[in-house]
Parts: sequence; C-alpha cells; structure tokens
Amino acid sequence: MAEERSILERQIDAAPHTPGCYVFRNDENTVLYVGKAIDIHKRVRSYLRPGNDGRAHIYFLMEQATQVEFVVTGNEKEALILENNLIKRFRPKYNIQLAGDDATYVSVRIDLRHEYPRATVVHKYKRDGATYFGPFASSWKLRETMDTLKRAFPLRLCSDHVLNNRTRPCVYHDIGLCCAPCVPHKITPEEYGALVKGLIDVLKGRDMGVIDDLERQMNEASARLDFEQAAKLRDRMAAIKATVTRQRATVGHDKTGERDVLGIYREADRALFAVLMYRDGMLVETGTHEIRSMLPDEELLSGFIEAFYQKTAFIPDEVLVPFEFDGAQTLASWLSDKAEHKVEVYAPKIGDKKQLVELAETNARHALRVRDETQSRERELLKQLQESAHLENVPVRMECYDVSHEHGKESVASGVCFVDGKPEKSLYRKYKIKTHDRNDDFASMEEILRRRLERARKEESYPDLIVIDGGAGQLNRVQKVFEEFNIVGIDLIGLAKSRDKSEPGWETSYSAKRKLTDERIFVPGNPEPITLDQRSPALFLLMRIRDEAHRFAITFHRELARKAAVASGLDSIDGIGPKRKKALIKKFGSPKGIKLASIEELATVEGISRAVAQRIFEHFTQERAEILAREAAKATEQSKAIE
Repeated sequence: MAEERSILERQIDAAPHTPGCYVFRNDENTVLYVGKAIDIHKRVRSYLRPGNDGRAHIYFLMEQATQVEFVVTGNEKEALILENNLIKRFRPKYNIQLAGDDATYVSVRIDLRHEYPRATVVHKYKRDGATYFGPFASSWKLRETMDTLKRAFPLRLCSDHVLNNRTRPCVYHDIGLCCAPCVPHKITPEEYGALVKGLIDVLKGRDMGVIDDLERQMNEASARLDFEQAAKLRDRMAAIKATVTRQRATVGHDKTGERDVLGIYREADRALFAVLMYRDGMLVETGTHEIRSMLPDEELLSGFIEAFYQKTAFIPDEVLVPFEFDGAQTLASWLSDKAEHKVEVYAPKIGDKKQLVELAETNARHALRVRDETQSRERELLKQLQESAHLENVPVRMECYDVSHEHGKESVASGVCFVDGKPEKSLYRKYKIKTHDRNDDFASMEEILRRRLERARKEESYPDLIVIDGGAGQLNRVQKVFEEFNIVGIDLIGLAKSRDKSEPGWETSYSAKRKLTDERIFVPGNPEPITLDQRSPALFLLMRIRDEAHRFAITFHRELARKAAVASGLDSIDGIGPKRKKALIKKFGSPKGIKLASIEELATVEGISRAVAQRIFEHFTQERAEILAREAAKATEQSKAIE
C-alpha cells in the first residue's frame, strides 16, 4: 500500500492553492470520490493525515485510491456546480447520492441525417454527427416533457435494426405513441419531418402551440368539473414550460450561454490543452488533451481547434483562446458553417473573459504536473515488474491471452493489450479455436499464440511481454511455439493461482475443496514459480491484465453462445440447415428478432420459402406471445404514467 500512497502524495504535492474540484480514482481508473474546496491543496492534504478528516468513509476511500486529479474553477460556486455535475456523471461510491435523484444536465439527441430520426434523452454530447438540443438543467422535467410530447409528436421509439426489419405496427402505435414509419404508406418522410420540426421548435422554445393546446384541454376539463384531469394537464404544461424556457441559473462571470474556453501550457515538445465548457453560463464539463509537437504555439493552437471541432457534435457561440493567431477568422467562418450559427474565435485582452482564459491555462498547467507524476509512477511500476519477474525488457507493451469454453462448446480465446500499464482497447483481439479438440486448453493456447506470432511477423510489431493465464504446463506448450518461430527478445510468463496442499483433495483439479491462495508467476527455464507479495503493485498490474483477458474472453464466449442458442432453436425445424440459420441470424440479429418476425419478413430472407417461413413462425408461436405480452404490459404502464 505504501507505493500507492506515495503516488498520491506526489500528486497532492502538485495540487494548486485555488478553488476547484478533486477526483480520487483507483488503479482501474474508476472514480471513487469527487469533492470541492476553496483551497484544493489544503483540502486533499488533509486526507493523508492520521485519522483523515474525521469522516468514517474516508479511511476506506484512501485504502483504495491510487491517484487524484484536479480541476481549477473561478470561485467556490463554480466548484459546487461542477462537483454536482461530476457526481451525477460518475456516481462515485463514496459520495452521498439521494435515492431517485437523477437531476443533472441532459440533452435531447436527434440524428437529422436519418430519414426517420428518433429523439432520445442523453447525458452527454458524443462526436457522432447527430444534433443535440440542450443542455437542460432538470433531467426529471425533461423526461416528463418528452413523455408528454410523444403524443403530440409520435416519433418512432424503436432502434434502427427493429425499424428496418418490421412490416407491421408495434404496440406503441396502437396506444398513440408512434406514427409507425416502419409500415409502408403509414406516414411519408415529409409528414414525419414535420413532426420532427415541431418537436425541435418546442425544445427551442419557438412554438408554444403545444402549451396552448394543453391549456385549452385543461380549461375544458375544468368546465366539466374533471379537476383530476385538469390537474394532470396543468402539470404537463408546467413541465414543458420549465423545460423549454430553460431557466438560466448562471454562475461565474456573465450570462452568455454557450462558450468553450481554451488554455495551453507547454514544456519543450509537450503541450497540454485544457477546455472548459460553459453551457447556460455554467461550467458543466472539462477536458484535457496532450500533444507532442515542436510546432510554434500559433500553429499548434490552430491545429488543435480544427481537430477538436472536426469531431465534436456541438459547437458553442464563442471559443475563447489564450492569444491571437493568423487564420482565426477563417477558423471562425468554418466553425460557423459547421454549426449553422455564428461562431466567434478570439483572444480577450481584459475583463472576465480574460480571467476565464487564465483559468483554463491554470488547469492546463496543473494537469500537466499531475500527468508527470502519474507517468513517473507508471515507469517505476513497470521497472518494478521487470525486476520482480526477472524480465529482459521493461514491459511497456504487455499482452495477455485467455481461453474460454463450456465443455468444449463455443471455444474461444481473447488477447488484450496494455500500453504503459493502461488498457489499449484498439489492440484487443478475439479468436475462435479452429484446429483441434476444443476441450484442450493447452492446445487452444498453443494455437492462439501461433496465430498471434504469425501476425506479429507479418506486421513486424511485437509486444515486450506476453502473459498467459495458466501455469507451467501451458507455459511449456507456448514455449515450443516461441522456439518454432525462433522468437527472441520477447518475455513470456504464466500467471496462475496456487493451491493449498494442506487441504484434502488438492490434487483433484476440480475439487470443491481446493483452496486458492497466492498468485504464482511461471518463467521459462525456472522450475520454481515466483511468488510476489499480495500487496505488490507489480502483481496487481499482472492480475489486472489477466482479469481483463478473462472478462473479454467470457464476453465473447457468451456472445457466441447466444447465437448458438438461436441456431439450436432452429435445428428442430424441418428444412433449416446451416446456411439458412446463418442467413436468419444475419437478417434479424438476435433470437428476439427472429421470434417476432412475421411470415412476410421471414420469407424475405435468402433461401427461405413461404412454406419454411410458415414453419418458423408457428414454431415460435408461444415464445412470441410471451414477448409481445411483456412489451404490451410495459407500454400500457408507460401510457398510464403519461396520463
């Protein structure tokens, strides 16, 4: 634990004496706790004192925390708003959260590129090309408003896959919540577009026709003495008004709503950009981005803005930058065209906006210091692993492989990759076992490593360390593959749990009495395994990559098992062979999709005649009825909640 605490102490030493927020994370980068302070340095320093700050849960927090990061704000009130946003976003286990309290900054996502777009409530912008409306201050009020607007603007609720594979209306159409664009001639794209435009107008507060209609219905209900219905209509109207007016609770410096503030801090070829995102005048999100380049500051800033907003889905009205640079007006024009509204890019000289830029630069400076401490710790940890496991290389790039199956069925393997001690998911790989008895884990691991090394030889890209989930037996089989490929310069180890031989039945591999103890590291050429202290950070890193490989393999195995379940359900139907099973799964994507498909939909699949489609449809009659009954009950419950 001393090693984990030492990195915390070094990061805390880098903490600024300013207002802001701090975020404690564990080794898996999970957020454990979010706090705010007038003086960040003094506050986080108190967590290291014996007895901490007197709160009981802080002891358990500090037992798990291995890193801390900081966000500097302009004042304590901004820190309060940001703390709330971060808690709602990450839901840390050591922060107090009230049951049912989901109020946070949310938006409505509509992908206008789609012929029949749908509206969904989301908690953050994504760089996916869709259009976002918001943010809105109250999640509860927005969701209530969207439930009301479903009747006024009955856009589709189903996914693209369901939309593309239906030919009859769903239960949501029957209760008036969907206009059924899945059915030909039910609604034209132009009519659907008018519904989308009406919803957007309401979200932007430009059309109060829906509110006028609700007010008319409320007055009619009151006139006929139906006060309960009138009260419901009144509440719906109030919810819409509360959402579309987006009551502006501004904090900080001024009341301009949408603004990004950029700060930059450089050390030699390292540049760190901090982005503060203000929405409705509130600091709701921050981000940092490190770039290595020897370009001048002006070119670096221009390039960063172009790259950042090329991918982002939302562009604010203003982009404040720390200094003037050539091409700023051209960038502003490009951003305006992309955002379809005027965007200004400029460097403020004085006043509150200048202070915001300075605040962003302060965040960039402190973020770089924290990264330096973190990278220093990571380098130390990798060197410690090298020494502890007697490795030839510092394991900058580590790969781990694991096999998963169920009595030889759907036998698969996974390969995961960590770079500098962190997961690099773009380098993860899935494998299907192909060439042998699939119940033989040793042969499976041998096959997978052979395939991996063949690819490495073609790509001329090798890891520093390969870890296999297994003991001496599996390591010896894989070592033969290394010798076959004449591999040198790559470390190879096996990681396995020990068995307590004092327990009766230890010699039986699957004995229920087997007791698992310390992890053991097996190294080629060494008959005795290496056992590290259970508190060793180096061992913890090996366990993390092994557990990640196990998780990834299990996920892939279950995915194939689900598809196999569909196939086995089709096996009992006369006329369904491997080719037709594959075509059905490809067309409908899931067991539910096949079971819900109509005879007409099934008959559109290549190789499926109407007679075969009839047999499939009749085979799943009972299961289809159960699924539809569950969906109808759910839709009815939602309809009652709206009314």
